[in-house]
Amino acid sequence: MPTPDNRDGPISPSGNSLRTEIRGLDIQVEGSNLVLTSGGSDVIAPIRLTTEDAERLRLEMAKSQLWEWNQLEELRSRAVLRYRRYLASWLVLCVAAFSAYIGYPSYYLSVFLCLLSMLLWWRAGFAEQKADREARAERSGFIAEWSYIRLRLEESETTPSEEGPPPAESS
Repeated sequence: MPTPDNRDGPISPSGNSLRTEIRGLDIQVEGSNLVLTSGGSDVIAPIRLTTEDAERLRLEMAKSQLWEWNQLEELRSRAVLRYRRYLASWLVLCVAAFSAYIGYPSYYLSVFLCLLSMLLWWRAGFAEQKADREARAERSGFIAEWSYIRLRLEESETTPSEEGPPPAESS
């Protein structure tokens, strides 16, 4: 995934530059040319794009600089947590089966562990449904328009440090 080259500076419409995951390679859109550079020198010849494609690519590159579009790590950690919860339930169920084998003819411990496993499975499912509901609520609030992205980019261009300190309140 590309990472923004200039997080604090404004995004210029004439030349966007993104650092790639491959060390030292940058992707730039200069006018209507797509350029792959390494250390400031071109790696390949510039690729000529139509103005429409260049604008779309410039917008996609700008979207990658927004935090909303770069949440893969958060999604991955949520998935790991969900798998751990289900794994805990399965492990307790395996211990229950083993305790039934060891504790024959008394099954009190194995019944208790089965109930605990069901509780853990229910809790994992409930947490997953809660996360789905939250994601659905967040998606319903998303405005599927390019104007929203342009608005967010304009917001990210003006940071509080550029505007100066807030005015002091006089009492």
